[in-house]
Amino acid sequence: MDDYTDWDDINSEDVLEGNTAAFEELFKRNYQTLCNYCQGIVAEHDKAEDIVQDVFVYLWNNRSCIDIKVSLKHYLYSSVRHGALKVLKRQLMEQRHSPLLAEFIANLQQTEYTEEEVIEIEKMKKALASLPQQCRNIFLMSCVDEKSYKQIAEELNISVNTVKTHITKAYRIIRCYFKNTSQLLVFIAYCRKIQK
Repeated sequence: MDDYTDWDDINSEDVLEGNTAAFEELFKRNYQTLCNYCQGIVAEHDKAEDIVQDVFVYLWNNRSCIDIKVSLKHYLYSSVRHGALKVLKRQLMEQRHSPLLAEFIANLQQTEYTEEEVIEIEKMKKALASLPQQCRNIFLMSCVDEKSYKQIAEELNISVNTVKTHITKAYRIIRCYFKNTSQLLVFIAYCRKIQK
């Protein structure tokens, strides 16, 4: 059996030619990451797993006729995204009264993420998830809802100084994930988008 030690060793030719070792390694290395990515779209863990599994099954069963124009990684992300979109459309049919879901689907249809953007989005999710609950809530109220420290303090029944402490802590943690201010601004824009 071939020993695959690096992503570059797993190329599309190996998988499309039916190399089971390459396919198994591709699945092992990317399954959980793709599930996390998909869950960011459909929210439900079980549905995300089903979508990702279907993508891998389809890739293997149709390997002889699939034309991968970019990279195998891009193909997987794109396929998972389209699978998630189908699930959301089905949900929309069941929830015709849901304009927010319709708006999200429309945005998803118009947005094609590059591999680099997918990596950045994952980094943003990790940065947000790394904040303690209270700290994250206050950060989102300040940067996303654009509330003043005083408004936040009154709403949460805490002091303004406590609000300041949490905001300072949030920025200190988040800055560890980003190299410069422009990336931090993109992160804040991302937070505003997912909170809508």
